[in-house]
Amino acid sequence: MNNWRSRLAMLAVMLAMPQAHTMTWELIGKINTDEGMALFHGSAAAVDFFILWCAPRFISGRICDHTQTLCLVSVVANYVGWYAYTAYAPPIYYNNFMWGLCYVQWAVLLLVDRHADLSGLDLVRGAGGGRYQENFRKAYT
Repeated sequence: MNNWRSRLAMLAVMLAMPQAHTMTWELIGKINTDEGMALFHGSAAAVDFFILWCAPRFISGRICDHTQTLCLVSVVANYVGWYAYTAYAPPIYYNNFMWGLCYVQWAVLLLVDRHADLSGLDLVRGAGGGRYQENFRKAYT
C-alpha cells in the first residue's frame, strides 16, 4: 500500500529533479540553437526516465503505473517539443502541456483514492479486500 510517506517521498523526487534541471540550465545559460535545445529536451527526458526509475522504489500499484505512464508521455512530449522548436512553433504549447502534465502527476500522488492506506493498518474503507483482509483478521484476532 502507498502510505502518505511513500507518496510524499515520490512527490519530493518529482519536485526536486525538474527544479534541479531548470537550475542547471539557468546556470549554463540559454542555448537557443537546435543542438542546445536538443540537449535541453534530451536532459529533460533523462530526468523523466530517472523519475520513472524511482517510482517503483517509493510507490506501488496503480499509482506507480500511472506515474510511469505519465513519465513516458513526458519523454514523448520532450521529443515533440524539440521537433516543434526546430519547426519554429511557439513554445507556449509545449510549456502549457508540460505544466498540465506536471499537475496531473502531482494530482495522481496527492488525491486519495479508495485504495489509500493512510494509517498503515487498513482502516480506510475499501482499502483491503479479499484474501489479504481475511489473512489479516486471522493473524491479528
